Amino acid sequence: MKKSTINAILISIITIMSVSICFLIFCIATRPRYVIVDEPDTARITEVANFPEETQQPALPAPAANDTDSTETPVNEPPASTMQGKTSTRVNIRNAATEDAKVLETVDEGTTFDILEILDNGWTKILYEGSEAYISSSYVIITNG
Repeated sequence: MKKSTINAILISIITIMSVSICFLIFCIATRPRYVIVDEPDTARITEVANFPEETQQPALPAPAANDTDSTETPVNEPPASTMQGKTSTRVNIRNAATEDAKVLETVDEGTTFDILEILDNGWTKILYEGSEAYISSSYVIITNG
């Protein structure tokens, strides 16, 4: 092969790589840096790692020692103070708090659900079709607390 042909091929490769790098820099510079929420001002986005311990589970009032009322809330119903959440993107709902767990369903961005518990391992326990399921906390937006 001639030296001029090799030089032309190398210049073409360098040009393609330069254009690709410029395109990637443009994509990085214009990507969204936050989640846009179309909720009223009362909605908030909170990182799970910053939750105080007392907000990780809804607190139930302790029964009084002399409380003999027989109208107790059934165990299967979620408490009235359950937190609400929604998905920040398309995400898998799983049957256990691990990436290897079975995917029950993949839901779209903005799907709402009741939050039963926010776990320390990066997962959130939710109420899904009447039973417990799990979603990665990275994709959860708390809509009330």
